[in-house]
Amino acid sequence: MQIFRSFAAAKQANLQGCAITIGNFDGVHMGHQQVLAELHGHALALHDDVGQVAKSVVITFEPHPRAFLFPEEAPRRLSHLHERLEFLQQTGVDAVLLLRFNQQLASMSAEDFMFTIYESLGFKHIHVGYDFAFGKNRQGQAEMMRELGDKHGFTVSQAEAFYMFGGVVSSSRVRSAIEAADFTLTRLLLGRHYSISGRVGHGDKRGREMGFPTANIQVKDLTHPPVGIYAAWSEFDGKKVKSAAYLGYRPTFHGRTLVLETHLLDSNENLYGKRLKVHFVKRLREDRAFVSADDLSKQIQQDCLAASIILDNA
Repeated sequence: MQIFRSFAAAKQANLQGCAITIGNFDGVHMGHQQVLAELHGHALALHDDVGQVAKSVVITFEPHPRAFLFPEEAPRRLSHLHERLEFLQQTGVDAVLLLRFNQQLASMSAEDFMFTIYESLGFKHIHVGYDFAFGKNRQGQAEMMRELGDKHGFTVSQAEAFYMFGGVVSSSRVRSAIEAADFTLTRLLLGRHYSISGRVGHGDKRGREMGFPTANIQVKDLTHPPVGIYAAWSEFDGKKVKSAAYLGYRPTFHGRTLVLETHLLDSNENLYGKRLKVHFVKRLREDRAFVSADDLSKQIQQDCLAASIILDNA
């Protein structure tokens, strides 16, 4: 999958005749995957001037437009940028035009934005989601794009809402499932286990001092389940290892920062600096303060045993 970070770079790549879609694609859930599968179908139906199959291109933004325009109201993200690009690649799209959302982009009219995209990509078809709108004051909707298409020679299609288990699959519905620790529903809506990933950094090493070394990754700005202890799979270097994960503020030690600490159950590998993905399977208990580090250590032993049993049967 090719990644372009400007209109100029995309134009230089000569993607003329492609099929495109536009969206945030936060989490790349099953609704998004349906749109992208349909985009692939539209691309297959198109051919460029030399008879080759047209490319499928996703146009997306960083940061999320709402995070730029309304930072106090923006929802927590479902995935980091590197995860979003990884998930998009897994759907088989040919290229991503990743645009930095800034004041210049925010102030563009829908028509100017569409014309700039058309000048850069020379696309023949655009396929959008059922609730799609873009541009200043959300002026850009399917009907307006069809009018532009009549002028410039491209066609427009719009996906139907994608329903699963009595509701539309949406990023907000996925967030609600995660925040309720309903990992069964989350897995079905995402089409994969819910996970948090990142580079492992250094913590305060309290877990190591108690005999339970942990790998720590950042959860800032991410949607997350309630604080507590979880049975989880830890994935790194192409391996999956049973683990017990702690998400919380470390009240026993008067912590104030939300942390995700993962203890590997069947491995003592040093993960500092490595990319770690924590797949949540089941919540074991709530977070709480303990009278002493010794009491906490005894509880962690029980948590690790419970996590191992759950994961053996997962």
